[in-house]
Amino acid sequence: MTNPYAMNGYAQMYPQTYPQPPVSNGPSVLGMATVGAVGGGAIGYFKNRHPVGKDGAVSDTFAKEVFENNLKKNGSADAKKYFSELQNVLKKIDKINTPEGFKKLIADNKTLIEEQCRGISAETFTDAVNSTNLKDSKKALKETLQAIMNFEQAKTKNAIKLAWNSETKKFVQTPEFRDNKLFEVIKGAKNKIQWKKALKYGGITAGVMGALTIGYKMLTSKN
Repeated sequence: MTNPYAMNGYAQMYPQTYPQPPVSNGPSVLGMATVGAVGGGAIGYFKNRHPVGKDGAVSDTFAKEVFENNLKKNGSADAKKYFSELQNVLKKIDKINTPEGFKKLIADNKTLIEEQCRGISAETFTDAVNSTNLKDSKKALKETLQAIMNFEQAKTKNAIKLAWNSETKKFVQTPEFRDNKLFEVIKGAKNKIQWKKALKYGGITAGVMGALTIGYKMLTSKN
């Protein structure tokens, strides 16, 4: 006689639990940002490895880097003060709206202004400024100072082209290039610009890749 309560003849009704495979949420934000940084950095570095174009043109950015580095490393104290005041005036002159403000700007950068006022003294120049001629005085001074910077930019670009070998795509010091200190600055600026661009491109690409990864995770989590 069989036992009606025996369990052998019946299927177990208890729920069975099994280990579930880990659920992947897709690529990590940090991982994708790292990939973006490396990839973007490489693009930025190699894209800017030639500071002189095929047409022989030197970029304004590279010329500015060379000029500023050469002034910092090899410029005299007087030259550093002169160009510091020049750039300060160019930065602030458009914001001046009154004769008093203009006169103060001149007084604060007296070394620079005295260098330009070889015909009419700086004192007479500032004393004669009023509300009627303020606009023309600002324009004349700004154009004069900007012309000086343009001339420095042109000289710097010419020096860079003199040192550039278009066949080897390298800077080579020939007998015509006699300024050894400037040549070293030019070579150093090339590497500095490349790494600056690499960091810039890498940061941008990392941000984009990270943002796309976050968006992907938000979308998949909703689904």
